[in-house]
Amino acid sequence: TKHLEITMNKLNTFAAIALLALGTTAAQADNVYGGIGFPGATIGYSLPISDAIDVRGEFSGGLNLNKSGTRNGINFDARFKANSLSALGDWYPTASGFRVTGGLSFNDTRFSLNSTSSNGTATINGKTVNLTGQRFNVDLTYPGVTPYLGIGYGTKSNTTKGWGLFADLGVTVGKFKTNVSQNVVGTQNITQADVDAQVDKVRESVNKLSVLPKFTIGASYSF
Repeated sequence: TKHLEITMNKLNTFAAIALLALGTTAAQADNVYGGIGFPGATIGYSLPISDAIDVRGEFSGGLNLNKSGTRNGINFDARFKANSLSALGDWYPTASGFRVTGGLSFNDTRFSLNSTSSNGTATINGKTVNLTGQRFNVDLTYPGVTPYLGIGYGTKSNTTKGWGLFADLGVTVGKFKTNVSQNVVGTQNITQADVDAQVDKVRESVNKLSVLPKFTIGASYSF
């Protein structure tokens, strides 16, 4: 009988803990959200793991820009596209919706500039080159994985159910990789050293773009 009482007491204690845990989980709400900004549309899902911390997964992208133009007598086609998947953690330091966010961004972001000139000229390492029948294309690729750091505001999903608003502003940090596709080496007195020197100039310019902004504003729903 005594053993049975001890067993029943343990079961009652376990049941009480289980009910408390279920009640705590029920008090928290999952959150789905969507918005617009840079680099395009955003859709995501967040889950509270404490009163002050949420974890999130989101997709941002769809931005695909194309432009044709002429520069220094060269016709070109330029294209920029940006997509990313992010794994994020939000910290709410106060009872308001203000949050500090950190995490990782998995990117498919690139910029390409393709020469299409049939009668223009270009300057490669100080040498003038006639691009008739020639190719000098530059591709810039952002790293596949970069850190993300930002701030934002959103309705805390563990306190309020229903519709809410959110805004995020942050940056990813990484250096573009530069790749050149060309067939000018060996023509018009152009050497590989000339091409390498020109690529170094491009690389120095794009290194200024190592910090890319990201911002989104939209609506969320907690359930």
